[in-house]
Amino acid sequence: MTTLPQLTARTPGLPCRLDPNTFFSDQARERDAAQRLCQTCPLRTPCARYALEERIPHGVWGGTTVAERRAFWTGKPWRFDDAGRLRLLCGSERAYRAHFAYREKPGAACVGGDCVEAHAMHVEAQRRARLAEEHDKGGTIRGYQIHWALGEPPCDPCRAANARGSASRRRKPSRRLQRPPTPSGTPGNGAAAPAQAFPLAS
Repeated sequence: MTTLPQLTARTPGLPCRLDPNTFFSDQARERDAAQRLCQTCPLRTPCARYALEERIPHGVWGGTTVAERRAFWTGKPWRFDDAGRLRLLCGSERAYRAHFAYREKPGAACVGGDCVEAHAMHVEAQRRARLAEEHDKGGTIRGYQIHWALGEPPCDPCRAANARGSASRRRKPSRRLQRPPTPSGTPGNGAAAPAQAFPLAS
Protein backbone atom coordinates (compact mmCIF):
# COMPACT_ATOMS: atom_id res chain seq x y z
CA MET A 1 0.00 0.00 0.00
CA THR A 2 1.34 3.41 -0.98
CA THR A 3 1.78 5.74 1.98
CA LEU A 4 1.23 9.49 2.04
CA PRO A 5 4.98 10.28 2.31
CA GLN A 6 5.54 8.18 -0.80
CA LEU A 7 2.77 10.01 -2.63
CA THR A 8 4.10 13.44 -1.70
CA ALA A 9 7.61 12.47 -2.76
CA ARG A 10 6.30 11.49 -6.19
CA THR A 11 4.14 14.59 -6.68
CA PRO A 12 6.08 17.73 -7.57
CA GLY A 13 4.93 21.27 -6.83
CA LEU A 14 2.83 20.55 -3.76
CA PRO A 15 2.13 23.84 -1.88
CA CYS A 16 2.67 22.17 1.50
CA ARG A 17 6.20 21.22 0.47
CA LEU A 18 7.01 24.59 -1.10
CA ASP A 19 5.78 26.62 1.89
CA PRO A 20 5.16 24.31 4.88
CA ASN A 21 5.05 27.16 7.43
CA THR A 22 1.71 28.35 6.06
CA PHE A 23 0.18 24.94 6.77
CA PHE A 24 1.37 24.89 10.39
CA SER A 25 0.76 28.51 11.29
CA ASP A 26 -1.13 29.72 14.36
CA GLN A 27 -2.57 32.62 12.35
CA ALA A 28 -6.14 32.21 11.14
CA ARG A 29 -5.41 34.09 7.92
CA GLU A 30 -2.60 31.71 6.99
CA ARG A 31 -4.71 28.66 7.90
CA ASP A 32 -7.43 29.92 5.57
CA ALA A 33 -4.86 30.39 2.83
CA ALA A 34 -3.57 26.85 3.37
CA GLN A 35 -7.10 25.44 3.10
CA ARG A 36 -7.64 27.25 -0.20
CA LEU A 37 -4.38 25.83 -1.56
CA CYS A 38 -5.54 22.33 -0.64
CA GLN A 39 -8.72 22.61 -2.73
CA THR A 40 -6.92 21.86 -6.00
CA CYS A 41 -4.30 19.47 -4.61
CA PRO A 42 -4.40 15.99 -6.21
CA LEU A 43 -3.51 14.45 -2.84
CA ARG A 44 -6.18 16.20 -0.87
CA THR A 45 -8.26 13.14 0.02
CA PRO A 46 -5.41 10.78 1.00
CA CYS A 47 -3.80 13.62 2.93
CA ALA A 48 -6.98 14.27 4.94
CA ARG A 49 -7.47 10.53 5.47
CA TYR A 50 -3.95 10.21 6.83
CA ALA A 51 -4.46 13.10 9.29
CA LEU A 52 -7.78 11.69 10.45
CA GLU A 53 -6.55 8.14 10.92
CA GLU A 54 -3.39 9.24 12.71
CA ARG A 55 -5.27 11.93 14.68
CA ILE A 56 -2.64 14.53 13.93
CA PRO A 57 -3.26 17.41 16.38
CA HIS A 58 -1.67 20.22 14.38
CA GLY A 59 -1.57 21.75 10.92
CA VAL A 60 -3.81 21.87 7.87
CA TRP A 61 -3.96 18.49 6.14
CA GLY A 62 -6.05 17.87 3.05
CA GLY A 63 -7.84 21.17 3.57
CA THR A 64 -8.91 20.29 7.12
CA THR A 65 -8.00 22.04 10.37
CA VAL A 66 -7.42 20.39 13.74
CA ALA A 67 -10.84 21.52 14.98
CA GLU A 68 -12.59 20.03 11.97
CA ARG A 69 -10.72 16.74 12.20
CA ARG A 70 -11.30 16.37 15.93
CA ALA A 71 -15.05 16.06 15.31
CA PHE A 72 -14.37 13.09 13.02
CA TRP A 73 -12.03 11.12 15.27
CA THR A 74 -14.90 8.73 15.94
CA GLY A 75 -13.72 6.57 13.04
CA LYS A 76 -17.03 6.90 11.17
CA PRO A 77 -16.88 7.15 7.35
CA TRP A 78 -16.50 10.69 6.00
CA ARG A 79 -16.47 12.54 2.71
CA PHE A 80 -15.84 15.93 1.16
CA ASP A 81 -18.98 17.57 -0.20
CA ASP A 82 -19.15 19.68 -3.36
CA ALA A 83 -18.22 22.78 -1.37
CA GLY A 84 -15.09 21.09 0.01
CA ARG A 85 -16.46 20.62 3.52
CA LEU A 86 -15.58 17.61 5.64
CA ARG A 87 -18.80 15.66 6.24
CA LEU A 88 -19.95 12.31 7.53
CA LEU A 89 -21.25 9.84 5.01
CA CYS A 90 -25.03 9.88 5.10
CA GLY A 91 -27.03 7.33 7.04
CA SER A 92 -26.95 8.62 10.63
CA GLU A 93 -28.81 11.11 12.83
CA ARG A 94 -25.76 13.37 12.95
CA ALA A 95 -25.52 13.42 9.16
CA TYR A 96 -29.28 14.09 9.00
CA ARG A 97 -28.92 17.20 11.17
CA ALA A 98 -25.94 18.39 9.12
CA HIS A 99 -28.19 18.64 6.05
CA PHE A 100 -30.26 21.33 7.78
CA ALA A 101 -27.15 23.13 9.00
CA TYR A 102 -26.07 23.43 5.35
CA ARG A 103 -29.61 24.21 4.13
CA GLU A 104 -29.97 20.94 2.28
CA LYS A 105 -32.93 18.60 1.96
CA PRO A 106 -32.25 15.18 3.51
CA GLY A 107 -32.79 12.40 1.02
CA ALA A 108 -32.21 14.36 -2.15
CA ALA A 109 -28.76 15.47 -0.96
CA CYS A 110 -27.73 12.18 0.65
CA VAL A 111 -24.43 10.55 -0.30
CA GLY A 112 -23.43 7.06 0.79
CA GLY A 113 -26.51 6.37 2.92
CA ASP A 114 -30.14 7.27 3.67
CA CYS A 115 -30.44 9.99 6.32
CA VAL A 116 -34.24 10.03 6.18
CA GLU A 117 -34.44 6.36 7.11
CA ALA A 118 -31.76 6.83 9.77
CA HIS A 119 -33.74 9.70 11.31
CA ALA A 120 -36.95 7.67 11.31
CA MET A 121 -35.16 4.85 13.13
CA HIS A 122 -33.69 7.34 15.61
CA VAL A 123 -37.12 8.83 16.38
CA GLU A 124 -38.68 5.39 16.79
CA ALA A 125 -35.90 4.31 19.15
CA GLN A 126 -36.47 7.40 21.29
CA ARG A 127 -40.21 6.76 21.40
CA ARG A 128 -39.69 3.11 22.32
CA ALA A 129 -37.39 4.13 25.15
CA ARG A 130 -39.96 6.63 26.45
CA LEU A 131 -42.74 4.07 26.10
CA ALA A 132 -40.76 1.63 28.24
CA GLU A 133 -40.60 4.29 30.95
CA GLU A 134 -44.37 4.79 30.79
CA HIS A 135 -44.90 1.02 31.02
CA ASP A 136 -42.70 0.92 34.12
CA LYS A 137 -45.23 3.32 35.68
CA GLY A 138 -48.01 0.82 35.01
CA GLY A 139 -49.32 2.44 31.84
CA THR A 140 -50.07 6.14 31.35
CA ILE A 141 -51.92 8.56 29.11
CA ARG A 142 -48.59 9.56 27.63
CA GLY A 143 -47.89 5.92 26.86
CA TYR A 144 -51.28 5.69 25.15
CA GLN A 145 -50.32 8.62 22.91
CA ILE A 146 -46.90 7.15 22.12
CA HIS A 147 -48.49 3.89 21.02
CA TRP A 148 -50.53 5.74 18.41
CA ALA A 149 -47.52 7.81 17.35
CA LEU A 150 -45.73 4.52 16.67
CA GLY A 151 -48.67 3.38 14.55
CA GLU A 152 -49.73 0.59 16.87
CA PRO A 153 -52.76 -0.04 19.10
CA PRO A 154 -52.25 0.86 22.77
CA CYS A 155 -51.59 -1.86 25.31
CA ASP A 156 -54.26 -2.62 27.92
CA PRO A 157 -52.58 -0.72 30.82
CA CYS A 158 -52.12 2.44 28.72
CA ARG A 159 -55.64 2.15 27.33
CA ALA A 160 -57.03 1.85 30.86
CA ALA A 161 -55.00 4.88 32.00
CA ASN A 162 -56.37 6.94 29.13
CA ALA A 163 -59.93 5.83 29.93
CA ARG A 164 -59.50 6.87 33.57
CA GLY A 165 -58.16 10.23 32.48
CA SER A 166 -61.08 10.81 30.13
CA ALA A 167 -63.60 9.90 32.83
CA SER A 168 -61.91 12.23 35.30
CA ARG A 169 -62.07 15.12 32.85
CA ARG A 170 -65.78 14.54 32.27
CA ARG A 171 -66.53 14.64 36.01
CA LYS A 172 -64.81 17.97 36.56
CA PRO A 173 -67.26 20.90 36.93
CA SER A 174 -67.22 23.60 34.32
CA ARG A 175 -64.79 26.39 35.04
CA ARG A 176 -66.87 28.94 33.14
CA LEU A 177 -67.09 32.13 35.16
CA GLN A 178 -70.64 33.10 36.05
CA ARG A 179 -71.68 36.71 36.53
CA PRO A 180 -72.85 37.31 40.10
CA PRO A 181 -76.52 38.28 40.39
CA THR A 182 -77.28 42.00 40.54
CA PRO A 183 -79.33 43.17 43.55
CA SER A 184 -82.94 44.09 42.77
CA GLY A 185 -83.56 47.73 41.94
CA THR A 186 -80.05 48.47 40.76
CA PRO A 187 -78.91 48.93 37.16
CA GLY A 188 -77.98 45.75 35.36
CA ASN A 189 -81.03 43.55 36.10
CA GLY A 190 -83.48 45.24 33.79
CA ALA A 191 -85.01 47.53 36.42
CA ALA A 192 -84.73 51.25 36.03
CA ALA A 193 -82.72 53.10 38.63
CA PRO A 194 -84.77 55.40 40.88
CA ALA A 195 -84.68 59.08 40.02
CA GLN A 196 -82.47 61.20 42.25
CA ALA A 197 -84.07 64.28 43.78
CA PHE A 198 -82.24 67.57 43.59
CA PRO A 199 -83.11 70.63 45.77
CA LEU A 200 -84.78 73.50 43.93
CA ALA A 201 -82.96 76.79 43.83
CA SER A 202 -84.69 79.52 45.91
